[in-house]
This record gives sequence, C-alpha cells and structure tokens, in this order.
Amino acid sequence: MVRIKNFQESLEKDLARLTAEIKEQRERMAVDDLPERDLVKQSIRSFAAAQTPARPPVTEDTVSNPALPSYLQVSDPKVKLEVEKLVDLVFRENLEKAVREAKKQSPFIEDAFHDALVDKLLPELKKRGVLK
Repeated sequence: MVRIKNFQESLEKDLARLTAEIKEQRERMAVDDLPERDLVKQSIRSFAAAQTPARPPVTEDTVSNPALPSYLQVSDPKVKLEVEKLVDLVFRENLEKAVREAKKQSPFIEDAFHDALVDKLLPELKKRGVLK
C-alpha cells in the first residue's frame, strides 16, 4: 500500500511540474490556437531533467502495453517495446527520468514516446482544467 502512495505522490509532483511547464509554454509562445497535443508535447520536451536514483530495468514482462501512436502499430516490435518501456518508466519512476532516457534513443523513438505520453496524459490534464 505504501508503494502505491509513493507512486501517486511522484505522479502528482510530475503532473504539477508539467502543468507549470504548459503554462510557461503558453506564455512564451503567446499563441492561443496552438493545438493542445502540440502544447503538451512541447512541454514534455522541455521538461527539466534532474538526477534520480536508478531502479531495476524494465523488461518485456513488466511493460503494461500502454496505448501507442497508430504509426507504431506497423513498426518494428523492438521499437514498440522501447516506447512502451519509456512510458512505463514515467509511471514507475518519474517523468524526468523517462525524458532523459528518451533523449538517449533515436529521434524516432523519442518522438514516438512523446506522442504516446501525450495520449496518456491529455485526458488527465483536461480533467484538471490545465487544458480545455
């Protein structure tokens, strides 16, 4: 039970920081008609990286098959697995660590990770009133 509480606390902190980053992006861009997906994706990209302690690596058995962008459905299974691992890392560890790990990957995997994460976070950000 404590593990879930820590998970929720970490996720809440990440969502609060992402909310602040989205607000900053809106002010910097001064564009109200930027699509929400693009705004969230840009905010994830610029999410500040910080050092976090390492945990055991994610394996094929521990990945929970998150929703992936449609263009990955025809992609190499190894690419899909890499993106799934990165999305899973957000919820197992934190957003900062997942963004740092994504930057180490190919641009295709990094972009697919951002797309998949936006798809997962968009409903929650709308629910919290961060987005319309």
